[in-house]
Amino acid sequence: MVSEIYKKGETMKGYVLEDINQASWRDDLPKPVAQDDEVVMQPVIVAPCTSDVHILETLAFPTMKGKPLGHEVAGIVHEVGSRVKDFKPGDRVAISAAAIDWERPEAQDGYGKYNMISPYASTDPRLMGCFAEYYLVPQADLNLAHIPDEVTWEQAVALTDMATTAFEGVEWLEIKYGETVVVYGIGAVGLMAVCAAVLKGAGRIIVIGSREVSFEVAKAYGATDFVNYRDGDVIEQVLTLNGGPVHAVVVCGGKGVSAISDAVQMVCLGGRVTNVAGHMADETFTMPNIAWGFGMSDKSIRSVMCRGGRANLERLLALVKYGRFDPSKIVTHVYHGMEHIPRALEQMGGRDRTAIKPAVFLE
Repeated sequence: MVSEIYKKGETMKGYVLEDINQASWRDDLPKPVAQDDEVVMQPVIVAPCTSDVHILETLAFPTMKGKPLGHEVAGIVHEVGSRVKDFKPGDRVAISAAAIDWERPEAQDGYGKYNMISPYASTDPRLMGCFAEYYLVPQADLNLAHIPDEVTWEQAVALTDMATTAFEGVEWLEIKYGETVVVYGIGAVGLMAVCAAVLKGAGRIIVIGSREVSFEVAKAYGATDFVNYRDGDVIEQVLTLNGGPVHAVVVCGGKGVSAISDAVQMVCLGGRVTNVAGHMADETFTMPNIAWGFGMSDKSIRSVMCRGGRANLERLLALVKYGRFDPSKIVTHVYHGMEHIPRALEQMGGRDRTAIKPAVFLE
């Protein structure tokens, strides 16, 4: 069986999770072979995510141990399996961070993203992260997306997780034209949420953050008001600024799970809160019962994960192709050479306040 799934003797290089706070380069990783509905892609550009940082710091997904990290990638099709119809070697492609197992019954009910074909949960040794020379994509015709010629590599990689996550969270807010929306946390995902809120017709868009570089990009994307959490209680600042509660809040970061409680206290009766931030630690949060309207306020809270699949990602790529928004504004640092991946991960961990999203060209 091993001879069927790996080319005998062929290896590749990757940045591998070894243990908590331990990762290293290895050049003896088996290079995968595309079978049946699979594609092997050659990453051209990758981007670290805060999830990679959290996994490195906590080993939240033990099945990742011994595998390369990374899930934000765009690249070139290297090899296709016998059942792949829509892609060929040389095609420019991207894949959502949530690669879906479309053969699961849940996918028929719209919940395919909760059954991901992911190196983070899979025990399949061939399913590795994208911080490597080659990357295997199962069910490629349904998970890969063609990148239009008009879309740059930086734009494409910024869509794969930051935009797919943010747009899903904003979509669940069901924004009505002219409503006031708060984006809580304006890292890379929060900034994509600003773009999504604009496209959905929000009127006033209040962003909460602290870094000047993020405020500048948020303004360029269409944010109207800016709250610095270092200036005091964010609930009070938002309510004072708006003259009362807002219609909706998307939580993209902030001070851990307690940001969800803050958001509920910011929204009006019938207000909506979505959370797209990944909270890896085992935390508990509370909120005042009065903010919940004693259970009778018609306020809603929804936890949201990024949407996967080809159709959704190709729609986002179309928005970029036709100039509706430019996700590359979040890419503040670009490196050339895969040896820069550790530095990019460090920046994504928040140790560099000038960085929003670093990206690395592998060559």
